Amino acid sequence: MTPDSPPLSFSRGFRDSSPVILGYFSASIAFGLLARNTGLNVVESLAFSFIVYTGAAQFMALNLIAAGVSGPQILIANFLLNLRYLFMSAAVARKVQTGRYFQRPLLAFGVTDETFALTVSQKGNVPPRYQAAVELFPWLAWNLGTLCGWFFGEILPESLSAAMVSSLYGLFIALLLPDLKKGWPWIITAAAAALINTALETFSGLGTGWNIVIAMLSGTIIGMALIPREEK
Repeated sequence: MTPDSPPLSFSRGFRDSSPVILGYFSASIAFGLLARNTGLNVVESLAFSFIVYTGAAQFMALNLIAAGVSGPQILIANFLLNLRYLFMSAAVARKVQTGRYFQRPLLAFGVTDETFALTVSQKGNVPPRYQAAVELFPWLAWNLGTLCGWFFGEILPESLSAAMVSSLYGLFIALLLPDLKKGWPWIITAAAAALINTALETFSGLGTGWNIVIAMLSGTIIGMALIPREEK
């Protein structure tokens, strides 16, 4: 924050998070539509967004549900995919100025890749009111978009619906690209995990859920071996 920048107030948090709000609303419409097409009712679909609140994991869970994967396999895959938030939340806890312990679980819940980036980009510590706005409004947009997608997704033009369904792939690519730009160790790690998953899908007969779990664990081990400690 420069000397001329406005203070990190609640309204400033809303303003800074406005691009995230728009992006989340659009992506969650696609999730609501996909959830309905997968067979989830409106309460189940909204509960996904209300409680889970992580786009990549929610879209992956829908794919696994559609593929008939068991509940424990879905839970394990989602746990591994979301493990990064443990470290992000710890970093946010050090960044946010709060001595009130009841605030920390609430702020940890709202941490996403995008809100984390907004928080750590600020110089110095961040007041709780700013962080609350940065996390609250994208969360509200994600839930509102889910409802809109579930109720009104069917009236969208077929071409637009098809394009929104493909947002799943765009979401994963968007999450992956920043790491791939860091160098060959990251590229090799991602490629190895993808190849392992493809090979398992082709030859193992274990089922999609376990294939993803094994591929994610394998990618983690390969990444630990190849990626320098200071880049992790």
